[in-house]
Amino acid sequence: MGYKLLALDLDGTVVQSDLSIDATVRAAIAAAQAQGVYVTIATGRMFGATLPFAHKLNISGPLICFQGGLIRDTRDGAVLHHAPVAPALAAEAIQEALRANLFVLGYIDERLWIAERRPELDLYLSWHPERPEVVLAPNLAEVIARGGSAQLLEAIGQTCTANPPTKLLFVAEPAVVERECARLAAHFAGRLAVVRSHALFGELTALGVNKGAALARLAAHLGIAREDVIAIGDHENDIPMLEWAGLGLAMGNAIPAAQAAADVVIPSVSDNGVAWAIARYILNPT
Repeated sequence: MGYKLLALDLDGTVVQSDLSIDATVRAAIAAAQAQGVYVTIATGRMFGATLPFAHKLNISGPLICFQGGLIRDTRDGAVLHHAPVAPALAAEAIQEALRANLFVLGYIDERLWIAERRPELDLYLSWHPERPEVVLAPNLAEVIARGGSAQLLEAIGQTCTANPPTKLLFVAEPAVVERECARLAAHFAGRLAVVRSHALFGELTALGVNKGAALARLAAHLGIAREDVIAIGDHENDIPMLEWAGLGLAMGNAIPAAQAAADVVIPSVSDNGVAWAIARYILNPT
């Protein structure tokens, strides 16, 4: 019996720095699927931002998004799991970020909610050709804390409700991200999960949310045992799924901590490491 489930991170794993996916990787994923392997995506991206990549890769079914805060099916939009950040905690985190002069985004109902427009928004959106809707709410922390009251939403020209955010993300220079992730992790210890997902991004989610927990949930949903799962990733946010999977593979371009957590280090994204791994462990196992 071979592996039955393959979970793939996107950026830095399947997706190149220019947001392209090499034809070799696409062909390898198709070959794995033809052999009966269930292939999914495990990413920090929103569901809507993940769909274009899923379509390019011909991947359908439940996808792990928002660092594991959401598992949603591409076929009918059904939500298998959703763990948003509690409003009070989200508001506190936004206030903490703004006090530190960080540019912070709240992901609410597939929209990006911000307290102010800054150059960091354009930097962030350069990774999002799907151009998600951006909602400007100067009193963002209050809007979320009060559950999107009609008066507050009317003041910013919004008629939709402000549901709790699935996650929060801040954008800053690498040294600032490292410092603030450590500070926020200490501040919210036992209340929120804080993770670095990119040199320029720090993220906050509900406690217990991570790609490893989400992958375990999806595998159970599919009736697939842990030892039959492969996970491939490259950054800090991928470590939980690399550790949980029966076989955790870190990209050659992965950060040292991810490589240390993995069972095997494979070629880098620029060398189509995912295609190499599929050939080695799924198509031609030895």
